[in-house]
Amino acid sequence: MNILVASDSFKGTFSSMEIGEMVRRKFANDTVHVIAISDGGEGFCDAACHALGGTPVSLTVHDPLMRPIEARYCIASSGIAIVEMAQASGLTLLSPSERNPLLTSTYGTGELIRHAILHGHRQIVVGLGGSATNDCGSGLLDALADTRYLLHDCHITIASDVTSPLCGPLGATYVFASQKGADESMLPLLEQRNMEFGRRLEEQTGRSIINTPGAGAAGGTGAALLSLPHTTITPGIDLMLNWQRFDQLVPHADIVITGEGCLDRQTLLGKAPFVIAQRTKHFGVPCIALCGRNELTPEELSASPFAEVHTLTEWGL
Repeated sequence: MNILVASDSFKGTFSSMEIGEMVRRKFANDTVHVIAISDGGEGFCDAACHALGGTPVSLTVHDPLMRPIEARYCIASSGIAIVEMAQASGLTLLSPSERNPLLTSTYGTGELIRHAILHGHRQIVVGLGGSATNDCGSGLLDALADTRYLLHDCHITIASDVTSPLCGPLGATYVFASQKGADESMLPLLEQRNMEFGRRLEEQTGRSIINTPGAGAAGGTGAALLSLPHTTITPGIDLMLNWQRFDQLVPHADIVITGEGCLDRQTLLGKAPFVIAQRTKHFGVPCIALCGRNELTPEELSASPFAEVHTLTEWGL
C-alpha cells in the first residue's frame, strides 16, 4: 500500500513526525510517506520548517512565568517568519501546580515576534494554540512596544483553529481558562480583565475587536494581534496543508492516517484530524484516525469522515 501519514502532535507526548515514524515501523513492508502537521499549536514551528525547508532561529526569551527559556521560530526560504506561541507561552512549559492564568504572560511570544521584526522580517505567521495564558495578549504587546514604528510595514497572519470571540460564554475565559489552571473563582476576574483590555484596544484602534471571530484564540492573544495595523486570521490547518501540498499527495495514497492525542467533540468542530479526513474523503481515499484516547460516541464516529478510529494501544504502538 501507499500510506500517507498526516498526524497532529499528541500534546506533550509525541510529535507529528514521531507518530509518523511509529506508523512507518508498523507498516514496514508498505510505502509510507510522512508529513508534519500542526494547526497552529504545539509543533507548528517544526512542521513549518519541514514543509517550507525553513531554518530555525533560537534565542532566550521568557516563559509564561517570566523565567528565561530557550525558544525558536522558523525562517522560511521565502523570508517569512513563522512563530509558534507554544514555544514561549505554552501550557506544557509549566507543571500542573504552576498553571494560573491570572499570573501567566504572553511576553515571550512577543519577544519572538520582536526578534523577527528587528532582523528585517516583515511577513510573519503566528501559530496560536496550546497556550498557558489568558492575558489578552497584553504581555505580547508590551514586548512589541519598541517596534511599534516598524509594525506599520509588517503583515501578520494568525494561524489558529479557534473562532471564539474575546469575551462572553463562548469566549477565551469561559471556554478555555479552566484548561489552563483557572478555578471557578478566577473566571469572573479573567473575564472582566479581558473585557476592559478589549475595550481599550477598540478605543485605541477604532476597530471592532472583542466580537471578531478568533479574538479569543490563545487566551485573547488573537485580540492583541488583531489590534496591530495589518493582521489577518486563517485556519492554521488549512495553511499547513497548503504548505505541505496535501491535496497533491492524497490522490496517490491508498489510505491516509491522521490523529491527535484525544479524539472528542472538539475534534469534530474543525480540529486538524477532522479537516484532514474531510479533505481526504473528497478524493475518495479512506482516512484512519489514531489517538491516545477516544471519547467519541459510536453515533459521532459514524457521522464523522473517519473510516476507522484506533488508539495507539489497539495498534500496539
